[in-house]
This record gives sequence, structure tokens and C-alpha cells, in this order.
Amino acid sequence: MSSHVALPARNAERRTLVVTFDPAFPPTSGADLRNHRNAALAAEFGPVCLVSVRPQAVEAADPSIRTEALSIEGEARSGSIGWWRIRAEHRISRSALTRLETLVRDFRPDTVLVEGIGLFKLLRPLRGLTKQLILDMHNVESDLAGQLRRVDAKRPAVAAITAGLGIRRLERKALALVDRIWVCSGQDRDRLMALSRHKVPVDVVPNGIPHAAHSPETLPAEPGAGNSFPVILFIGHLGYPPNVDAVERLAGSILPRIRQALPGAKLVLAGRNPKPAVRALAGLPGVELVENPKSVAPLLSRVHLSIMPLAAGGGTRIKILEAMAWGVPVIATPLAAEGLDLVENEELLLSDTDEGLADMAVGLCLDADRRARQRINAHQAVWARFGPQAIRKAVRGGLGLGEVGA
Repeated sequence: MSSHVALPARNAERRTLVVTFDPAFPPTSGADLRNHRNAALAAEFGPVCLVSVRPQAVEAADPSIRTEALSIEGEARSGSIGWWRIRAEHRISRSALTRLETLVRDFRPDTVLVEGIGLFKLLRPLRGLTKQLILDMHNVESDLAGQLRRVDAKRPAVAAITAGLGIRRLERKALALVDRIWVCSGQDRDRLMALSRHKVPVDVVPNGIPHAAHSPETLPAEPGAGNSFPVILFIGHLGYPPNVDAVERLAGSILPRIRQALPGAKLVLAGRNPKPAVRALAGLPGVELVENPKSVAPLLSRVHLSIMPLAAGGGTRIKILEAMAWGVPVIATPLAAEGLDLVENEELLLSDTDEGLADMAVGLCLDADRRARQRINAHQAVWARFGPQAIRKAVRGGLGLGEVGA
């Protein structure tokens, strides 16, 4: 690893450039939420520029963050950097790289934070242009690729295995190029540190409560039962294979079991870009589909449970955090809650099977006192450990700024 000019003192201003593939504003996906939040928190310690490889659709509304794009809508296609790339890497044009190098020299960042292994091709050019280069790994992609083999039956096994090995090689190369790595959880840190003998610092910078400013810090009252009890919610990108698998199990297996004991039970599926298979689920008894909701707050304010039967996935599950921040009890598979370190049977309920998830939902709905305790415990835990102050502290440490007042 190259040596660089010393970073500013801990209490000095820190200039940070955040590089993403998609524009992070307006934040819609989980990746957008994390990228925009990282930029907003870094702006508390000095000037921030948030730059995307792809063109911007709208200007960011936060005056504390400068936004730029490395590509222009409608411009002629130019050659890409690197003569070869694996499927997990994004295509980056030579013109985009030229704009990035010009921007770095103009903005003069102390730290460049790069989003994910998909932007690997930018790490080497950036290496000599900044004092501190950080790779923010929303997921350990090699581990995620192995999980996706289990839920994406259409992809040949040999191709999936080969892709996973290619990603792992890329991750090892990245570890040798950067000064620090950010991950979402302690589990991801352990996975990453096992990949290489390079002793690069790996910081846990968790995903925080999404839209925390618009979530209730005081536990709201539980919605009334009415004729539909419980109303069960699943929120997520409904074109993403692990989520498609999860909602098919929810609608086809879990909900019918719940309705045997609680005939008024209703399932609300909400998210972006649902596949035809997901749209078809809306024809099943008790299932409602909400496509591309502008806000999930109205949904979270009227539901009684969230069930998340994920069999694959990476990072940490911001939709669990969002549900708990609204006082919605969560029942999930262990993998769905991985990395959150929530207390089982107190802050959430866990089961590996559809039968177990359904039984837990019925039991919780029939025990109002237990449900109330879980709502209180989960709401308190999420705001204490994933609220704005906790994430600000993690970002500060991840930038190498140490504790407040240090």
C-alpha cells in the first residue's frame, strides 16, 4: 500500500468525496439510503461532494452536499476502462474516469469513499490521488453470490460458482489497494478478514433507521384490530430474487397457515418494480400489492406485524430497522436478521421454517401482553443502536476521526 501525506488532525476539517454508481438522491433503494446518509454525516466534519457514475435525474436538495455526475444523459458512448471485467463490476467509461480525476484535483478530498466492489476499476486510479481511500462494502459480494445460488434457480450452478470465485479474487485485490473498508455488520467484517492476509482496518458502519427524521422516536400506539387482524407487511424491492422468493413463501405458505387460526389476517406486499410472479400473488385470498409506494409511513402506521422469510441476502436489513422504529413487531428467519444482533424472543422472533414463522405470528397475535413487550423492546433497541447518533459515531470512527472530543 502506498504511503500518503498525513491526514488532517482529528478536530480539523475533513474533505470527503463519496463515489457511487447510481445517484444517491433522491434515495429510493437501500444502497441510496446508505450512500446519502454517509454523505450527510460526513458533511458534519467538513465539505462533501457526492458523485455518481450515472447521470443525475434531479439536483440534491441538501445544501451541505455538493453533487456531481460523471456521465451526461445522451452523450456518445465511449470506451470503458479496463480491458476485462467480471459480471459484478459496473461499466465505467473513459470519459467518466477523466471527469472523476478532474473533480478530485479540483475538490482536493482528504478521503475518498467508494461504493462497493462494482466500482473496483476506480480504486487504482484513485489510489494516488487521495490521502485516504475507503471502500464501503454494502455486502460481502462473494458471500452474497453463494447465497443467491439457492434462490435463483434459473442461473446455472457452474456460472454462479465461477462468478463467486471471480468476486472473491476482486475483493482480495481491493483489500490490497485501500486504506480502510466499511461493512454493515460484525459478521461481514469476519467474512472479509478471512479472505486476505492484508491487515487493512475494517470498520463496522451499520445501516441506520431509514428516513429516521420521519419516524416516531416515541413509540406509537398499536393500530386497532378491526376486521383485518393481523395486517402483515413485507417491504422490499419486489424484483430482487431473494425478496421474490420470500413473498412467494409468505403468500403461498405462511399466510394460509396464519388464516387457519386468524381468518381476518391480511398480507400487504409493498415495493418497487414487482415481477409478474409477485403481481400474480395479489389474486390470492388476503393478499394486497402496493406497487412503488411514495412513502411507507402510511403502511407502517396501520400494520400489526412484519414477517421476513429471507433465505438469502447481504448487508443488514434496513426494512427490519424501519419496521421496529415504527413499533411494528418483526418475525424473521435468522439470516434476515443477521448482523443486527437483536435479542431473540425479546426484540424479535426467529424461525428457519415457514411453519415456525406462521406459528410465531399466531402466538404473538393471541398474546397482547407479549406483543406489547416486544414492541417496546424493539423500538428502544433500534433507536439506541441504529438511530442517527449511533450511526454518526460509526461514520466518524470510519473516517478515522476517533471519538467526539478526541
